[in-house]
Amino acid sequence: MKRFLQQRNLGIFAVVVALFAIFSAIEPLFATAANIERILRGIGILFVLAIGQMMVVATRNIDLSIGSTLGMSAMALAIVAKDHPSTPLIVLVLIALAVGTLAGVLNGVLVAIADVPAIIATLGTLAVYRGLVFTISDSGTVEAQFIPQAVKRLAVTPMRSMSWLVITGLIIAAIAWLVTQRTLTGRRLFAVGSNPEAAQARGLPVTGITIGVFAAMGALAGVAGVLYVGQYGTVNASSVGIGFELTAITAVVVGGTNIFGGSGSVVGTVLGCLVIGLLDNGLKVLRVDSFWQQAAEGAIILVAVVADTLVRRRQDLRRALTRRSGVAWTPAS
Repeated sequence: MKRFLQQRNLGIFAVVVALFAIFSAIEPLFATAANIERILRGIGILFVLAIGQMMVVATRNIDLSIGSTLGMSAMALAIVAKDHPSTPLIVLVLIALAVGTLAGVLNGVLVAIADVPAIIATLGTLAVYRGLVFTISDSGTVEAQFIPQAVKRLAVTPMRSMSWLVITGLIIAAIAWLVTQRTLTGRRLFAVGSNPEAAQARGLPVTGITIGVFAAMGALAGVAGVLYVGQYGTVNASSVGIGFELTAITAVVVGGTNIFGGSGSVVGTVLGCLVIGLLDNGLKVLRVDSFWQQAAEGAIILVAVVADTLVRRRQDLRRALTRRSGVAWTPAS
């Protein structure tokens, strides 16, 4: 499986290189340092959300409420900052994290304890959390003048082409890689996604792991909420967090995570984010209509899922033939 994931990641990396080469050939402005910085800044929040979504999907679940959770966390931070201007940055960050984590825990409890299918549970909480965004903000907007400079500085670039948004995303990606690849918790996470019943029979804490990944997803949505406020400066109840669900799922699927659980890769997810960022920016640079941009994103999901299904069917066939012949099986490329 490790070799298989490495081959998948190389394939996704090749797509990243191909997209960069194609868009650069069509429009030289695409390859400028300023535009590369714009691409990286544009996917900083996506990095954070997609990594959390990858872990959720790896457990054979999905979280459709991440955009609303981000919005609720961002709005809570903004309202506290507006009503209490002297609040320290660390307190504002902890508020956003607490809101996101509680939302994630509720999702996890609905799925793991109430036994509600994840897609239904998080579709419901998507609406509930979005409603709370309108309720706590009185359907209004927290303007930029009420956002502390300490929060806005999160969007400042401390080094060439690398804002704090990107740096935060990469730090979280590194931590997630260590957890999923180097810890017992990571192995258990994938075991639960591969076969929940077998994991339960072996004594693995399936309920705790499921609640844990949803809580982690909520916490990361809280981090994304902080970054959102820093990047945009203004928090509007009607638009905050809208659309991040589809984009994060796209990045996860393109990154090679099995939508049916059991496997996934942080590196692949980061590369998937780069594919989304390059495609989105490239189509904008070429002035392609927004409808076709959304259509391209949907097409990417379909192609990635179909390709993943075909490859895994080939794996299953080769594995079955191996069992019959007794020949050592190696993953398909």
